[in-house]
Amino acid sequence: MTQPALEAPAKKSRRPWGIYAARFGGWVLIAAVVWGSIIAGLRIRYYTYQVCDPLRFIGDMYHGLFWGLEATGPEGYFNQYDKMAPEVPEWQDSNWTPWLDYNPLRLGVMREWGAWVRSHQHLDPDLPLTEAWQRPYWFTEPVLHFNTALEGLAAVAGFLLTRYWVVRGSAGEKQGHFHGIWQGLLAAMFLWFSPDIILNAHAWPQWDTWIVPFYLLGCLLASLDWWFAAGVVILVGANLKGQMLSVAPIFIIWPLVQGRIGAALRWLCGAVFCYALIASGWLITYIAPDQLAAARAQQIGVAVSDYPPTLFAMHRIFDLPAAVWIFEILLVSAAVPWILRTLAPPPLSSPAPRWKMMLHSRWTWIASGALLIIASVLWPWLLPRNRSEWYIGLFAGVAVAAGSLLLGFRARLYMLAAIAGGALFACIWLFHGGTGWWDCGVHYGSIHWPYLFTGPTSNIPAVFDLRFGWPRNVDEIAFSIPFHGTTYDITQKAMFTTISGFFLVLSGIGIGLQTRRNDRRALVAFVTPWIVVFLFSVQMQERYLLWAGAAAACCIGESVGMAMLGFALTLFSAAMPMKILLEKSDPDLDQFGQNLSSLLPRIFSPDLGHTIKRYIDPLQPDIAWGILVIALVFLYLSLTPSSKRTI
Repeated sequence: MTQPALEAPAKKSRRPWGIYAARFGGWVLIAAVVWGSIIAGLRIRYYTYQVCDPLRFIGDMYHGLFWGLEATGPEGYFNQYDKMAPEVPEWQDSNWTPWLDYNPLRLGVMREWGAWVRSHQHLDPDLPLTEAWQRPYWFTEPVLHFNTALEGLAAVAGFLLTRYWVVRGSAGEKQGHFHGIWQGLLAAMFLWFSPDIILNAHAWPQWDTWIVPFYLLGCLLASLDWWFAAGVVILVGANLKGQMLSVAPIFIIWPLVQGRIGAALRWLCGAVFCYALIASGWLITYIAPDQLAAARAQQIGVAVSDYPPTLFAMHRIFDLPAAVWIFEILLVSAAVPWILRTLAPPPLSSPAPRWKMMLHSRWTWIASGALLIIASVLWPWLLPRNRSEWYIGLFAGVAVAAGSLLLGFRARLYMLAAIAGGALFACIWLFHGGTGWWDCGVHYGSIHWPYLFTGPTSNIPAVFDLRFGWPRNVDEIAFSIPFHGTTYDITQKAMFTTISGFFLVLSGIGIGLQTRRNDRRALVAFVTPWIVVFLFSVQMQERYLLWAGAAAACCIGESVGMAMLGFALTLFSAAMPMKILLEKSDPDLDQFGQNLSSLLPRIFSPDLGHTIKRYIDPLQPDIAWGILVIALVFLYLSLTPSSKRTI
């Protein structure tokens, strides 16, 4: 008789209290790391501002405070765009630094800074506002704290976005208690301690970091299928820095790739509503035409810095007809469907005259409601000043009526938000709405520097100019296309914009594909639009690779290798603004090196400023080739699926 095989001893299961103790210890460690990182990050930001004082780009500081003080002066916040609206281009010198090129929310932040300076600091009445800024930390402290707050929000958004996609991309896999937590925490740490972000926001300082949290939150909300909220968040960011609009199309391409037209429309509804709401102060209020004309006459031939301080200290008129029209449209569009459901008579049960049958017909009531909605929308187009474009009002009325009567309750709420936004924008043509907020905040930036690149920017247009001798002006002809006896001239701007647009579309397709696959490579795809826009667009500033480097912090959720490429982007991005700071401050390099040496004498030598400059100078524009290679890697991974694995 054979002996039974001896069974292996059962593996001891871990006791529950041991599991809970390990988890508790892990959370305590995470809390300690987060708290220590916050303290260290705040200290680094403070010392960065102090140490880099010899390199400060003071022009931007004078510029920002100038407009903050102007907006808190007798003319007020809203009248600044009317003052600077370029209705007659000869009035303004596009090369004069304090031109108002701020979006509404960005000007609002500067206004709050100006109000703080007026209430807490002594301003020399004999000193022009263009020279009001002072070097000490406490003078710029409010806006530096605002920078820090948004950088903290960016770190939180990076944590949430990374963790969400690590968990979503690991569906069906074994997941531990801290799965996704450590990847998100590393992404947040990369953002919080990013050398490029700290250099931009606390050494320069600039305001480019403001849109980072809004882009990451927009990606997170869209991933959660909260498309309306994503549209709102993205347009908030765009009103802090208009460059956000350059990648905004991906939020339409993304859902369309998945066949989700409704999601794209919800995003548009949120974007239109938010943008119109922010600009509403200029859309339903205006300056009396005679007062505006008198002020315009005084502007001719006078530099902006020499304008009288009360030139545009005028009362704005509330456009009551416009407000009534918008309220009327919203009321009718919301009430008519409810009235139809409540008051429509039931169908007749017995034979009746034809006219009575028609009166009780459901379609008769629907047609009557549609006519009421169309009439409420159409009438401003029938006024004498707008009558030539009556057909636009008819199309708009039909669209609003169809949406109100055919959509469900939830979709109708989104539509009402879009109607409110669209009606506010329509006030520009139908009533007295102004466009100065757009002309100054967005349009001016697109024409201000008509060159292939500005500053030490390292992208493909800069390579074509500096290495291949292409003309710097964007309006120069790149090549001509003969077609049927006609020659079409293609400018450099049109060529590079087309290339950039093509790769932007590919980036949006990549995001749509990866999110449909529930693939972690969505984190890589979110970075790609910012890289290709920087790499191929003309009129690009050297600071604008920051957004790609910041978003790339989330790539740790895909793999360590992609996180390393993202860190390389951050270093490339930091090198470009550092080069311009070192070039514009050459006489102060000794002081910069001494500041660093006195802070950390065992690490830095007093001649470090000259050493950094010697290494950074040769990089432009040839690091564009390295950025191109990274862009191709990101684009490839954005379009291809990954194997399911953890890192």
